[in-house]
Amino acid sequence: MGWVEDDDVNKAYCRMVEKAFDFLNTEYELILFPIHEANENELDAAGHWFIVVLNLADKEFQVIDSLRTSGTQSLVLKAHMVRVKIITLWKKYTAKHNGCTVPNIFSYELRFISGYRQFGIHDCGLFTLKAIEFWDGSRLPKIIGSSEVNLRKQVLRQWITSPANQAELKSTLCQGSETKGEGAGCSTSMGKRT
Repeated sequence: MGWVEDDDVNKAYCRMVEKAFDFLNTEYELILFPIHEANENELDAAGHWFIVVLNLADKEFQVIDSLRTSGTQSLVLKAHMVRVKIITLWKKYTAKHNGCTVPNIFSYELRFISGYRQFGIHDCGLFTLKAIEFWDGSRLPKIIGSSEVNLRKQVLRQWITSPANQAELKSTLCQGSETKGEGAGCSTSMGKRT
């Protein structure tokens, strides 16, 4: 699955996971886990992104993969491995909170979400980001009429113009962009030019 074996990285990862599970009497309905799966056949290859969602409202784990289907053995195996890891971490970190209301997720089964398909072989990261942005527990938007290039431009524009982006080169990236053609500008409102 691409779990890293470096002890320092594992310790940092464990601290991050512990912080993510550090809550009391939560009202969360969805917890999304983006998963990067290393390419076992080509070690230098980029790998593949998909999402496992812990849907507390519907009492299930949901798997969103824009490339593979529920009939793909490798996806089923990886999804089960992720489910087991989440349950193990859930038990480990929520056990520290005596007396708090923490849902029992051990009986939650996997459900594979179908119908969300990427454009080409290299679009899983983009579609994973869009699924994270729009997943409400039951529906994903169909990305129809959007070309891959325009969708990538929208995402890049959102990142550059985000108030959370504190990069020093933000203004440099946007300078002169209005003259480089449609979609190149940096002014946005929810991914659309203003």
